[in-house]
Amino acid sequence: MVSIIGMIGQLEQNNQLTLFDIKDDIVESFTIDNIDTYYEINIRFKPSVVCCPHCGSIHFISKGTQKKRLVSTPINDQPVKIITHLKRYKCLDCTSYFSDSNPIAYENWSFTKVAIISILNKLKPYNATYASIARMFGVSTTRIIDVFDAFVRIKRHNLPKVLLIDEFHFSRHTKYKYPAILMNFENNLIIDIIESRTHDIMSDYFFKINLEERKKVEYICTDMSFIFKPLLKTYFPNSTLLVDHFHVTKFVNDQLNNTRKRVMRKYASNKKSLEYRLLKHRYKLLLKSRNDIDLEIFKYDNILEHYATENIILEQLLNCDEELRQAYNAKEEYLIFDQVTQKEINNCNNKRMELASLIKRFRHTQVEESIKVAETLNNWKEEILNSFIWINNRRISNGPVEGKNNYIKKILSNANGMVNFKRARNRILYSQNKYETYSTKEHKDKIKRPSNPRGTYKKNKK
Repeated sequence: MVSIIGMIGQLEQNNQLTLFDIKDDIVESFTIDNIDTYYEINIRFKPSVVCCPHCGSIHFISKGTQKKRLVSTPINDQPVKIITHLKRYKCLDCTSYFSDSNPIAYENWSFTKVAIISILNKLKPYNATYASIARMFGVSTTRIIDVFDAFVRIKRHNLPKVLLIDEFHFSRHTKYKYPAILMNFENNLIIDIIESRTHDIMSDYFFKINLEERKKVEYICTDMSFIFKPLLKTYFPNSTLLVDHFHVTKFVNDQLNNTRKRVMRKYASNKKSLEYRLLKHRYKLLLKSRNDIDLEIFKYDNILEHYATENIILEQLLNCDEELRQAYNAKEEYLIFDQVTQKEINNCNNKRMELASLIKRFRHTQVEESIKVAETLNNWKEEILNSFIWINNRRISNGPVEGKNNYIKKILSNANGMVNFKRARNRILYSQNKYETYSTKEHKDKIKRPSNPRGTYKKNKK
């Protein structure tokens, strides 16, 4: 492999400094040294000042050079430090001092322009961390965060025709632990992230959006939260509220699992009994759809102590208690009601009758958890029926936003948690929206939260 010094030497001979995105016609001299764990480059630029920037006078004299240390992009996995030498002047008319402008760096930044762009590009993947990029450039994590805060500010996107709303866990160390995520169902674009899904914050957020834009929203899909029902008519007059059918299915399964736990406690006095062991270790078969239960393949089961199919084990489970069987059969009927194709949705009245029959079915089981399911289905009857709406050959659901939530969890986990919501919001939107990009201009307002001064401390005296 050609060494970095050999590469630079070749570039010098050809009067090319494209490796560092520097034009050769502005460079007076160029040297490079290999210093332990990094490369140090000294660049002296040609004078560029033609007049005093303060008074416009052409009468000025040289007052030596001004040195500035900059961080550049790594080469061969080694950090690169650039020391620039710029001419310094004094105006003979207004007596002010000034220097040549630095052509490879922004004012007040100790990174080259190319390094800043490289840092921002490396932060695009969801698994990138500030710390890993800081090690790559040989700087502190705080300096990488400062670069991100200054050049990445993502604006809210316009509200879509089909709006998905969900929440995710942010941090237990913040005032609001569950932000709300808004997403476009049709193109999987994250519209925005709101600090909390509480009624006051959501109401204030939507109030600031123009009414004409809010009128364009035709469908809103959420989980079974009562927060959005009062907000709907106030802020989205032309929209229809849908409840995400995956959340309903999960709720039905959760209640069946609660029934299983209650039944299992009846056998807790003898934890070696067949019933207890089956309910404890084979419960996942209850949560699977009956269509996914295997009827043919025999495998040895350590609890039954003989070969059995999944269907045989399931029947043994259901034989443990009649309430469990009733709750399981009701759950299966709901899955049949929910799992339909676009062609089968041709008569809303049929689905309305089916849902009414299902609610009665859950009530008549006389199982306390199933009765809760009946009450919930009745409270969300219209929204469940609306969930059978299809757009562009896709049934509206919160599936896309749930997929994004998985990546959000990874971003937060890789960072060992975040507490600055504004920075986390920018990081998520920048990473998860494919065509989101950074700004070419520095943002002067600060995202970093104010903190108490560190104060003085005493050093240990030897």
